Amino acid sequence: MRVLHGIAATAVAIAVLGTNACTNDDSAGAGTGAQPKNAGLPSTPLVVKRAVDSTLQARFPKDIRTSGVLRVAADPNYPPSAFKSSSGKIIGVGADFASAITAKTGLRFEWVEVPFDGMLAGLKAHRFDASWSAWTVTRERTEVLNLVTYIEGGTSALVKAGNPKGIEKPLDLCGRTIAAQTGTTQAQGNMDSLQHQCKAAGKPAIKPMIVPQQTNVNQAVATGRADAMLADNTAVAYQGKLQPDLFKSVDSILLSPEPVGVAVPKKDSQLANALAATYNALIADGTYAKILKRWDITNAAITKSQVNRVTS
Repeated sequence: MRVLHGIAATAVAIAVLGTNACTNDDSAGAGTGAQPKNAGLPSTPLVVKRAVDSTLQARFPKDIRTSGVLRVAADPNYPPSAFKSSSGKIIGVGADFASAITAKTGLRFEWVEVPFDGMLAGLKAHRFDASWSAWTVTRERTEVLNLVTYIEGGTSALVKAGNPKGIEKPLDLCGRTIAAQTGTTQAQGNMDSLQHQCKAAGKPAIKPMIVPQQTNVNQAVATGRADAMLADNTAVAYQGKLQPDLFKSVDSILLSPEPVGVAVPKKDSQLANALAATYNALIADGTYAKILKRWDITNAAITKSQVNRVTS
């Protein structure tokens, strides 16, 4: 049940639910969602000040407008989409878009921390209004969800600094231990596709290592338990820039280039369309480009947000 609040006339602060804040020091590195000190990347949420657009606000479902709150699931272990600062605040691309949408619509975000593999069940049960994670838009997912696109994505590979195994192309992954997060496109579709490619090329099979959180995936590569990991290209590029002494992003590998979106329950088409309209307003006023530049992912920009834009 949503907590009742009046809709603010100006931008309001994002509320974070839960008390299990990250207690790791900023220097914790690959095993945590926090970023090392002096990484040169944002460590606080973006502050956006805009007058509320009443026309956009009116597009949202009545119950959300009445409560003034969007309950949004996030897995804060997947930078740069969503992760925690050393103070325990959720930051990242998703948090910045939440700030911008709050400013634009007057609707306050309340974060519900959920592992990625638990989000689909939570959406179906309406335990939250949306999932602010990096959902690859696939035909199968659009049969049970509405996916609102906000960036272009794909799957890339991350290896140890120096690339000791010489992984430069997809077939170089054959016979290697490859890590990915549970429930993701990488752990399912990409891994299966690569297995078929390896078999067709007469190469040894990939040894999948599927673990529950992206921080565990990163740590597996850092410690050498995995030869590489697969994740969204933005997450891979971010980690490579964040800790170049530990990791290297393999930019020559890009699997399944597809749009990425936030997820809304299938029957909530009004909310999905309202979010797409708000993203498009942020594209038009320049806020969208500012957020992508802030996280150094301008190459993932889209020109229009759409609902369920399937490309394959």
